[in-house]
Amino acid sequence: MSALRQSQKTPYTPAFVGGVVFFLCAVALVIWFGVKVGHWVTHQQTAPIKQVKLYGDFGHIQPTALHSKLQQHLVGNYFKLDVDEVATFLQQQPWVHQVAVRKQWPGTLVVVVTEHSPVAIWNKEYLLNKRGEVFRAPLEQLQAALPKLNGPEGAEQDALSMYGKVQALLALHQFEAAGLSVTERFAWEVQLSNGIALKLGREDTLKRVQRFIDLYPVVVKHKPEAIVQVDLRYDTGLAVQYAPPVITEKRKA
Repeated sequence: MSALRQSQKTPYTPAFVGGVVFFLCAVALVIWFGVKVGHWVTHQQTAPIKQVKLYGDFGHIQPTALHSKLQQHLVGNYFKLDVDEVATFLQQQPWVHQVAVRKQWPGTLVVVVTEHSPVAIWNKEYLLNKRGEVFRAPLEQLQAALPKLNGPEGAEQDALSMYGKVQALLALHQFEAAGLSVTERFAWEVQLSNGIALKLGREDTLKRVQRFIDLYPVVVKHKPEAIVQVDLRYDTGLAVQYAPPVITEKRKA
């Protein structure tokens, strides 16, 4: 009877002990790994942006100054940083047209900036790009003289398009349009670089510019005074306004 009871007891064989040890080691390893992962996650939650890479073809923008603004105002935790917020901030800066912002692991912010290309001054205080889009930037930072366009809100693209057509026609005959104005009723006036204003009205604009070109040699020979304005709002012909003659005082002998 005692022999039967002894045979029913579970012997602590080497295989049994080894299995228990392996199990305990596996549990310990899982716990250790979990702790390490927890520490890593905690560390990453406070991981800073270590560098900002700024790319673009810059003309008016000072990349060093823009880079400094980014680092001072927006660069922080890698995970918490909102790239849309960065893009919004950049698009509020002068000369910035479009931006693309992305994070690059492990701690880099990549920013690509497209700069506005100004082609005209609009209403004395704004600028137009090639698409006729209005933007604001310091005019004193312009690197070249630009034509001055004026008109009501919403007429920007029409004004820029008309300027291009008029300038192309004038340039064929050694004239240059320095500015252009349009009224709310779409009456046009062109200011030449030589100081002459062309009143073109609402219709047949390019035909009237061509009429000025054709008759200009006759007009300049008619009177010696400088021409101030040429009114071409007629079916045929034109009206010319000359500058008043300069009166010089004669000295008494």
